[in-house]
Amino acid sequence: MRLAPTLALATWLGACPWRALGADTAAEPAGEGGPVMAEGAAAPLVPFAPGEQIDVVIDYLHVRSGQARFMVGRPEGAVWPVICQARTDGIATVLDIREHYVTYWDAEARRSRGSDLNAIEVGDRHTDRARFDRENGKATVQVIRKGRLHESTHDVPPDVHDLASALLELRMMPMVQGARYDFPVFSGTDTFMLQAVVEGEETLDTPAGRFETTRVKVQLGFKEKFHSKRDSYVWLSKDARRIPVRMSAEFAIGSVVVTLSGYRPGGQLAASNR
Repeated sequence: MRLAPTLALATWLGACPWRALGADTAAEPAGEGGPVMAEGAAAPLVPFAPGEQIDVVIDYLHVRSGQARFMVGRPEGAVWPVICQARTDGIATVLDIREHYVTYWDAEARRSRGSDLNAIEVGDRHTDRARFDRENGKATVQVIRKGRLHESTHDVPPDVHDLASALLELRMMPMVQGARYDFPVFSGTDTFMLQAVVEGEETLDTPAGRFETTRVKVQLGFKEKFHSKRDSYVWLSKDARRIPVRMSAEFAIGSVVVTLSGYRPGGQLAASNR
């Protein structure tokens, strides 16, 4: 099993919880073309700060297969590194799979500037890098494997996200039942439209405790063996922390469930300027 798509799913659990404080009754559901805020609404606050940490466990085909830790690193100017470290666990430890993923989230633009993935996957060591040039509508991808560099450039829309930043943006949106949010997402070498619809409420038990949550249905755009056979789901806690609690998806190669196992808050709330 390769953890990379699981990392993508685990990113739903985000490096930390988000909440559009005070906005649930002020904003209207979005229609086609992406999220829409109510006229005159203030930019949402971001309960997201350096030091925040979320731990998750990963089940593949209903068997414990991995674990991951998400952290918000030290900011460098406007850029906040959102870090994920994942490795195999349980019976899957017979396969040496370790991955370190960082997305460079721009707190002012509320977009990713790019991402880095350093991975060891059953002896296959590689580094994948992506950088966005929004002014020129380009994404540059570099893959380094066995000392060889392969570089490619791809057209992207100016408001493109990577998967991590799209999900961070989603978690800032009001969780009004029926609300729909669409985000263009660049993954690998392709761009797809991520669609999320707020469905309802549900109580979940996790290793981190019991949570009242909001359930969000998500359509992803992975291809080939990671093509989703049906809709995916993410559950966000209903409290002020808006903690991502669980994510589930079913790929062509099998089902994956990512569940919250621990949470540590970071610093104080930070305003996201637009």
